Amino acid sequence: MASTQQSAQEFLGNGRNLLTRYHLNCDPVIEALNQCKFFQTHELNSIESVENSQDKINIILDIVIAKGEEACYKFLKILDKKRFQVFPRPGLVSPDLHHWISCFSFQDEPQSQTANKADSDPCTTYQGLLRWKARQILDDKWNLSMNFLKNEQKRKPFTYIPLVMDTECSTVAKLKKNKGYKKSRSKKLKTYIPTDKKMLSPKDLLMNDEKSILLVGKPGVGKTTVALEILRLWTEEKSIPVSYVFYFDEPLMRVFSQSPYPQTLKDLLFQKYICPDEESDHVLENIESNSENVVLIFDGVMDVIVNSVIIQLMEKKLLKDAKILTTCRPEAEDTGYLSDWQSYRVEVQGFNHKSIYEYFKWMLGTTDDIGALKNPELFSLCSVPLYAFIVAACIFVSPAEARNKPFTVTEIYVRIFRFCMKQHGHQDVEHLDKYIKDNKRDIINLALASYKAMLAKTVNLTDLDHEDKSVQNAFLTKQFWNPSTTSCKVYAFLHNTMQEFWAALHIILNPDKITTLLDQCQSDEDGKYLKYIAPFLSGLLADNLFELIKCLVPVEQIKATRVKYFQQIIDTFLYTKEQNQEGDCEQFVEADNILFVCRCLYEYQSADACRIFLEKVQYELDLKDQTLDPYQCCVISYVVNQAVHRKIELDLIDCSITDPGLKLLLSSLKNLKFLRYKKFRTATVFHQCLAITKII
Repeated sequence: MASTQQSAQEFLGNGRNLLTRYHLNCDPVIEALNQCKFFQTHELNSIESVENSQDKINIILDIVIAKGEEACYKFLKILDKKRFQVFPRPGLVSPDLHHWISCFSFQDEPQSQTANKADSDPCTTYQGLLRWKARQILDDKWNLSMNFLKNEQKRKPFTYIPLVMDTECSTVAKLKKNKGYKKSRSKKLKTYIPTDKKMLSPKDLLMNDEKSILLVGKPGVGKTTVALEILRLWTEEKSIPVSYVFYFDEPLMRVFSQSPYPQTLKDLLFQKYICPDEESDHVLENIESNSENVVLIFDGVMDVIVNSVIIQLMEKKLLKDAKILTTCRPEAEDTGYLSDWQSYRVEVQGFNHKSIYEYFKWMLGTTDDIGALKNPELFSLCSVPLYAFIVAACIFVSPAEARNKPFTVTEIYVRIFRFCMKQHGHQDVEHLDKYIKDNKRDIINLALASYKAMLAKTVNLTDLDHEDKSVQNAFLTKQFWNPSTTSCKVYAFLHNTMQEFWAALHIILNPDKITTLLDQCQSDEDGKYLKYIAPFLSGLLADNLFELIKCLVPVEQIKATRVKYFQQIIDTFLYTKEQNQEGDCEQFVEADNILFVCRCLYEYQSADACRIFLEKVQYELDLKDQTLDPYQCCVISYVVNQAVHRKIELDLIDCSITDPGLKLLLSSLKNLKFLRYKKFRTATVFHQCLAITKII
């Protein structure tokens, strides 16, 4: 309840030391003041010229107080309205800034009293606490990405660049199928009834009437970005009619997939997320009785879920009217719990052509270095937002090199590995190889921990206890305390694809484990997660990376490893386990297998290996019914272009292909004997490209 009779200018002046004592989130205040044209240009420039939040608030207070009583009153009103975005959590610091702002007596006291009465309600207070928590999650996750750049001048606030989200294969209810039965991609797509072809936004997902939404997408394609944008929208847009939003990220979901704890809804929401400051039973009752105003985001659902609370929420036995939004990789959707979960399916496909350019203009702050994207292979990689981020980081390091050199995914990750080692070791480039050699033992330990975590189907690394090790700190971020123990901290990589890269490092350092790994990749239980090591392993065996990794692995060891094992890698993923055991390699090869092997071949960068593969499939690539992203088109085009003396039959009937991907495929027309196609989404572009090449 407001209790002071001071003027706004006096109140703000007296509270100045309190406001400048803590790190506040100034951005919402600056944005609100800008909207009412409060600042002059030079004033805004002076605020934006400093990075530290305490320096920012000092400058803002100087400007506001100098403008007089009306300006101070307006500023206090904004602080009061946005306090859960600006101030630290209530009760976290002393004196409490939330209590301080409530002591000011606004002129519209009757309305203010009503608002304060509402604010004093434990449910309203908890909703504010959830907004604070959402903001913290958003800032923390985004800052982890920005910290990866190790360059304060290149830091950017979280900004959502539009992603392609397609519902063409979505439906409210899937057709029934047997549990555990993994269908091919073409058959799986036919189990969905097309309902919508429009482009969706995160706000559409938040505001629509669907109560069970499944976001499916490949690693790094932007599923978490969509979830974070939903959090941002909820914290900043007051018109969204949602009272409670809970977000559980992939490390937590991995724990929930293997643990029966928590065992109650109250424990899940209040112990694993954030607890109300008071009257938790009353708040829980309000959540349960108003579940239509609740959103739960499960980011990174596995195929196996053993936690009964998560299952009951997804099956609407708890909070039956709540919106449940889950994200998963395609392989988690194929088998296990999600295969029968009735949901509205949305496929996250990454950046389109326009968004790639928009992203690089935003990240680089200029168009000067976007010439790197004139390389079609590099451009195709950037349809995956994670790869676009890493390419941008490479451009920060060496714009000229990025502009002139095509990248495989593995090469990008190797360069990021070297970049991080250089930054944390404060090394000159000419001394970097020696620094990596000197720290090889720590690198080996981290690679082993990564591989063990993958075998355990977790992103959490718990076998590391040397917090002062620079190698660990260069790549890992601290996560939550491990729920099963209080004796160690939990760490994770910035993204699970980085973990897969490090697991591949472990394998190339220990090539005797390759056969065991490949055997595990052919099992239904382990294969769908471990197989992602193979493209990185293929890339690490490539000639073009010798110079970059010879400080870790002797060149002769790499050459011996690929002579002994590379053909085994290809056969493992090209044929089924039964075909390999029986030696029957003349049967039909699944399109998914062809695509995966082409990906490995692209990373390997060997024309001879491509020709051996083409002989195995009798120069026929049957990819009908596939949805091909630009990167997949890039790897197919690469393999086709390696053919000599014999042309290839390429079947693209009923494929869904974006314009950039189609252009990449058509660049290999000279090596095609037949190109079968129909029902292209981009038929116009197809004919235009054919006309340009004078084929028709």
